[in-house]
Amino acid sequence: MKVTLEKLPASQIGFDIQVEGAKSQAIYDRVVKDLTRTIQVPGFRKGKAPQQLVLRQVGSQRLKANVLEELLEKTLNEALAENKEVKDKALGGFQLITDLETLVQTFIPGQDLSFKAAIDVEPEITLAKYQGFSVKAEEIKPDLTEVDRTLHEFQVRKSTLVPVEDRAIELNDVATVDLKVLDRETGEELPDAGEDDFQVDVDEKAFIPEVVKALVGAKIDDVVEVESVFPQDYYPEEYVGKEIKYVITVKSIKGRELPALDDEFAKSISDKETIAELRELLEQRVIDEADSKTKANKETAILEALTAELEVDLPATLVQQELDFLVRQQASYLQERIDPAMAKQLFTKELVEEMRRLNRPEAVKRLRRKVALDEIVKQEKIVADEATLNERVAGALEALKGQNIDPDRLATVIREEILTENALTWLIEHSEIELVEQGSLKPPADETLESIEPEIDADGVVTVDATSEEA
Repeated sequence: MKVTLEKLPASQIGFDIQVEGAKSQAIYDRVVKDLTRTIQVPGFRKGKAPQQLVLRQVGSQRLKANVLEELLEKTLNEALAENKEVKDKALGGFQLITDLETLVQTFIPGQDLSFKAAIDVEPEITLAKYQGFSVKAEEIKPDLTEVDRTLHEFQVRKSTLVPVEDRAIELNDVATVDLKVLDRETGEELPDAGEDDFQVDVDEKAFIPEVVKALVGAKIDDVVEVESVFPQDYYPEEYVGKEIKYVITVKSIKGRELPALDDEFAKSISDKETIAELRELLEQRVIDEADSKTKANKETAILEALTAELEVDLPATLVQQELDFLVRQQASYLQERIDPAMAKQLFTKELVEEMRRLNRPEAVKRLRRKVALDEIVKQEKIVADEATLNERVAGALEALKGQNIDPDRLATVIREEILTENALTWLIEHSEIELVEQGSLKPPADETLESIEPEIDADGVVTVDATSEEA
């Protein structure tokens, strides 16, 4: 067997292989012998039929395909074993470059065979610079007025609705209306777009903002008209973008009686004993969130500077693995929030492929950051603290109790995470980051993944719905 190696784009090594006829003949003879022993031919006991009848029943194309499949697998494994330097850096399996159908058509057992295949290998990395950067990042100041907004939202949730007849609609009221939607061009009512006795939370976050604005100040029996365009994400979808007119008849109004912001209120929505303690908790959450966003801005700025110095030809295997992770992450997030039957219908092959296409830029960006930080780990001989590693592994195993987890594999993954974190910390310490006012820098390009809004539960705990990458 003769093997010629060739360096290909996308961090691949090409194998040009020539196999002597004796190797394929030996495999052919053994396969025929095995078939003769195992194939049942009508009129003969198993293993007793003449070879010619066995071959006729199997078919020459199927036989050649079986022999060729075994020959390719065997020779590729041998070729890789003979080239240890490539084997040590190999990622994934071989990809056949020569057309398989053509090989089957032209393959003749006992004659020499030539074919080409390629395998992804770890990419070569050139990092012109990895320290001494000078960048700017936006500092996020904590907005403590968010505490009052949060408390008000809880007051609204705990409020009592009281019928109102002697005043007009105000924000945070609940109005019962007859809602009609007309086609502005024809004046005809759009079927299924409106609703009688429709309850509207008079809050721009809860319903169409322009309709909410028009309702404020209206009284019972008033008719409010609003010209607009049928909005996105409203039913029926066929009307989206159509020029319309809302005709709204106010039938009743209910105001909200809000509970007092006192200690009893604090106890009713959290584990805090006083309203002062609850305010302190929420203020600290706002401060921590602002600090977290500032830290993320600093990391993003320094990583963009780092990857600008990076030259790497990413192999398809790594990109596909990262895409698999991102799609699984998003699918898991969605499946936790929708009906299982709907999830099964939703995740079609076409949707998954579209998710992979949309996530590709994000996957490439994440990989470029990862390989750049890995190079810092290598150059600066950064290590993971064993006590931190053991603590994280123990915590992860406890969280994943009951699942089939390989502790050694888990430890490897967590060690890589710690090394990446340590490299990022080292990079920040060896660079200058100037904090600037929020909104003063050019906004980044659109991200593939949409941001996920934080939620505040009944205990005043702020959470973000996302699938943990570490998990």
